[in-house]
Amino acid sequence: MTIKTAPESVEAINILKTATAKKLNPNLDGELEYQIALFDDALHLRISANSSGGFFSKEWIPLERIEQCLDPSFSAETDLKSTLLKNVFEKGKSSNNAGFLCACLRAEQILSPSNKNIFMHRFTGDFEQWRKTLNKLTKK
Repeated sequence: MTIKTAPESVEAINILKTATAKKLNPNLDGELEYQIALFDDALHLRISANSSGGFFSKEWIPLERIEQCLDPSFSAETDLKSTLLKNVFEKGKSSNNAGFLCACLRAEQILSPSNKNIFMHRFTGDFEQWRKTLNKLTKK
């Protein structure tokens, strides 16, 4: 797979949405900020800030790469660990990356918390519908 990096020019990145997500651990203060953008004819997501500190990668992750990790055979009853998304990151080696990304995907209603463990997830979203919703933002 060829790794695409974000364009050098900020003007070439069309940021469609900036939002916040609660951290997975309810005992931790602060929120994560994330952005969804369009460039190179593809939607991308990145974690852009952590209000309470902690290392993470700010790299842009193509939504397609995230979707490839979430097998369509997963049901709403399948419990998933955050580490499932560890390999979508090419640059940052922080152990926080996958968990922070899962928190963002929960905020986007792609993942939901598991009934068994607050740090596990269930794939309950619809990538096609999410992509349609995001693509509508490009027309504004």
